[in-house]
Amino acid sequence: MNIVSYNIQFGRGLDYQVDLKRICQSIDQADIICLQEVDVGWQRSGSVDQVKTISEILPHYYAVFGSSFDVDDSVKNTDGTIINRRRQHGDMILSRWPIVSSRTFNLPKTHYDDKFNMQMSFVEAVIQTETRAIRVYNFHAGYLKVEERLAQVEHLARVYGESPKQFGAWSGKSDIDGDDWNNKAAAPPMPSSAIVCGDFNCTIGSDEYSYLLEHTDLVDCWQVTDVAHINQSTLKNDMTGDIQISGKIDHIFVSADLAGDIHQVKIDTEADGSDHLPVRCWLKNERI
Repeated sequence: MNIVSYNIQFGRGLDYQVDLKRICQSIDQADIICLQEVDVGWQRSGSVDQVKTISEILPHYYAVFGSSFDVDDSVKNTDGTIINRRRQHGDMILSRWPIVSSRTFNLPKTHYDDKFNMQMSFVEAVIQTETRAIRVYNFHAGYLKVEERLAQVEHLARVYGESPKQFGAWSGKSDIDGDDWNNKAAAPPMPSSAIVCGDFNCTIGSDEYSYLLEHTDLVDCWQVTDVAHINQSTLKNDMTGDIQISGKIDHIFVSADLAGDIHQVKIDTEADGSDHLPVRCWLKNERI
């Protein structure tokens, strides 16, 4: 099983060209893909629905999208009718296998008078391979303050721990007063095995990174297979005017039961579609 996590910066590379095709070329052939910073309806990215466009470029994948930044982009016609549209920005998960359920969780947000800050979120998906179900989390933390990120990581850790106890998107009997809520199918599973990917905006050994590992059973894939390169940067340009974070800030973790299956981790240094680089992990015993 090949997993990739990639903050695509809505497809804008360092050449300032928005090109979703080169993004998709970098991630095609992976089995599970977690993308952060996917746009819907933004002028900067051509006012297109990037979720739809990516799905069209990669039609052999199942896909879900969770929006965190969601504001009105509707148009009122001269006759008074409304064309309802939303301007959205969020996280997308693609999978070669069916995504049997998904949930989007908003993260704690802090207001700063002198800084732009937006609502962040993470997406939880349950993917049913041919041999097992597995949870996948696609997480994107804020970039401004450690305190905000700590609150966000705490929320992720809490959901991660509680989800298996909640038994999935729905649980219990499938009907209410005779109304079937699952089209006569079994309830989707909520397994304990999990993969957690994303742009955490924090480096190895930071307070946020340490909190996540101390309060869950998660294992950093790099700690298992390639400690020598654990601090390799995942950014194409380590510093910008607004974002003063550098190093490896994009991570892939797995639950403890999958740690023995980690075969290889790698940063794709050839990808040029974003200001981030894709991170890949291979699980040797999860091949289908």
